[in-house]
Amino acid sequence: MDAAKLQELRLLGTVTFYLIITLLVFSYVTVGLRLWVRYRITRSPGWDDAAMVTTLLLFTSYCAFIFVITFRSMSMQRELFSEQGIHVTLIYVQLSEVFYILTTTLLKVSLGLFFLRVLTKRWQTLIFHVILVISGTYGLFYVFVTVFQCGDPTKLADSLLSLESPRCLPSAFLLTTGYLYGIMNILADWTFVLIPISVLVDSDLDRRSKISVSLVMALGAVGSVSSILRMVYLKGLSLSGNGLSAMTVKATIWATAEPGTGIIAASIAILRPLVRKIASGMRTKASSYSHTRKSSQQTEDSIALTEQESVAQTKNMRASVYSLRSDGDDGDCWSPTIVGTADVQRMIVVKGKMIQRGDDMI
Repeated sequence: MDAAKLQELRLLGTVTFYLIITLLVFSYVTVGLRLWVRYRITRSPGWDDAAMVTTLLLFTSYCAFIFVITFRSMSMQRELFSEQGIHVTLIYVQLSEVFYILTTTLLKVSLGLFFLRVLTKRWQTLIFHVILVISGTYGLFYVFVTVFQCGDPTKLADSLLSLESPRCLPSAFLLTTGYLYGIMNILADWTFVLIPISVLVDSDLDRRSKISVSLVMALGAVGSVSSILRMVYLKGLSLSGNGLSAMTVKATIWATAEPGTGIIAASIAILRPLVRKIASGMRTKASSYSHTRKSSQQTEDSIALTEQESVAQTKNMRASVYSLRSDGDDGDCWSPTIVGTADVQRMIVVKGKMIQRGDDMI
C-alpha cells in the first residue's frame, strides 16, 4: 500500500480514537446520572435501566475491539497488511461487528421499554411492541449470520483468507442482511422520535419544556443519520482477505457514533427531574441570599434612622432653650433672660446670677 493510503488510515484512526473517548466519557456520565435520578430522585427504576446498563457494557466491549484495530492501524502500518496482520485484523473486525449488533439491538429494546412506560394509547404501545419483537428477532438472526457466515467461527479468518471459500455465505446475502438491519434501525429510530413528539405536542407542558424535550429527542435522530452513513460504507465491513481499508474505518466511525449518541440521548431524556431539582435549589439559594441582603439593608436603614432621630431630638432640645428679653435697656437688671427646657427646672438670670423661678414669678 502506498504512503498516501497509509496516511489516510492513520488520520482516520486518530479520528476514531478521539471519537471513542468522547462517546465513552459522555455515555458513562449520562448513564450514571440516569441511574441517580431513577434510584434517588424519582425512585422508579425499571427494566429499561437494566437494559441501558447492559447496552453500555456491550458498547464498551465494542469500543475495546475498535481500540485494538485503531492502535494497529496507527502503530503497525507496515505489518498490518502482512498475512498474519490481516488474519488478526479480520478476527477483531468480526468481534467488533458482533458487539455492534448486540449493542444496537439492546439499545432499541431499552428505548422501547422506556417509551412503553409513558405511552398510554393502545395504537402507540402496539407499534412499540411490534418494533421490539422485530428488532430483537432480526438482531439475533444477524448475529447468527455474522458469527457463522463461514461455518466454524474459530476458523472464520482462515476461511476468508482463502479466496472463494465454498464454506462461506455469498457476499450478496451478507450485504443484504446488513442493509436490512440498517433500514430497520433507521425506521426504529424515527419511530422513537416522531411518536413521542406527537404525544408531546398534545401534552400540558409549557412551551419551553416542549422545546427542550424536542431537542433531546432530535439528538436521538442523530443515530438514524449515523445508520444511513454506515450503510453508505457498508461494503467496507465485508470481511475479506484484503485487510483494513479506508472504507472500513469510515464505516467503523459511523457504526461507533450510532449507539454512542443513542445511549447519550436516551439517558439525557431521563434527567429532567435532576435539572428541575438543581434549578429549584439555585432559586432557593438566590431567594435566601436576596432575603438576607434585604434584611441587612433594612437593619442598616434602621440604625441610620435611629441616629437621625437622636440627632433630631438633640436639636429639638437645644431649640427648646429660649431667651426672652424686654424691649428696654440691656443693662436693666429687670430685663431677664429666661432659660428653660422640658426636663429641667426653669431658671432666671438676674444680674448674672441663676435664680430658681417660682410659680408666682412672672
